[in-house]
Amino acid sequence: MTSPETPTPASAFTPKLVVGVAIIVVGLVLTLDTLGLVNSHAILRLWPLALVAMGIAKLRQEGTGSTAGWALVVVGTFLVIALVDGDHSVTLGPLLIVALGIFIVTKALKQNRGIPAELSHSDDFLQGTAIMGGFKRRVATPTFKGGQLTAIFGGYEVDLRQCALEGGQARLDIFVLFGGGEIRVPEGWEIVSRATAIAGAINDNTHHGPQGGEARPRLIITGLILFGGTEVKS
Repeated sequence: MTSPETPTPASAFTPKLVVGVAIIVVGLVLTLDTLGLVNSHAILRLWPLALVAMGIAKLRQEGTGSTAGWALVVVGTFLVIALVDGDHSVTLGPLLIVALGIFIVTKALKQNRGIPAELSHSDDFLQGTAIMGGFKRRVATPTFKGGQLTAIFGGYEVDLRQCALEGGQARLDIFVLFGGGEIRVPEGWEIVSRATAIAGAINDNTHHGPQGGEARPRLIITGLILFGGTEVKS
C-alpha cells in the first residue's frame, strides 16, 4: 500500500515575516540610539530595504511572474538609491514611471494570455520572464504543449531541441520590449510566425531538413516584439 506523500512545507520567508522583523529592527535601533551607541537617522534612512525584502519574499511565494513582488523590489531599490545619494533623486521620478509601466504591462500580459490552470504548473508548458535581466531554459519533454516568454529590458535563451510536440503542434507566445531572445528547436520543425514586430524582427534561421510528404511538427509563434528581436534556429 502506498503511503501518502508528505506535503511540502510552506516557505517561512514571507512578506508578513519581513514586516515583523523590520519592526523589531526599528525598535532595537531606536533603543541603541537612546543609549548613544548608534545613529538611528543614518540607519533608518535605509527603510526601503524592507520593501525590497518583501518583494523578494513575494517572488518566492508566488514565483517570478509576481508583478507585485517585482514592483516592491524595483520601488524599494530606487528609494534606497535616492535616500543614500541625493544626486540620484533627479532620476527617481522617471525611473518610477518606468517601473509603473512595467507593472502594468506584465499585469496586462497575464490577463490577456489566460493560461489554463492545468498548464500553469506543468513541466510541459514553458514560462519565463526576464525583466532587466535574462534567463536560460532547457526543456526536455515528449509532450511539449507550448508556452509564453516575456523579455523587458532583458533577454532569454530557450533550448527545445530535446522536445516533441504533443499532437504535432504547439503555440509559443512571446512579448519582447527593448530586449531579445533565442529559441533553438529540433531540425525538421516547421516554424509559423504570427507575431507582430514593430521596430524589431523575428528571424527564422532553422534547418528544415528534407521536404517529405509527411506533416512536420509545427511551432506557432505569436505575440508582439517592440524595439527588439527574437531568433529561431536549429
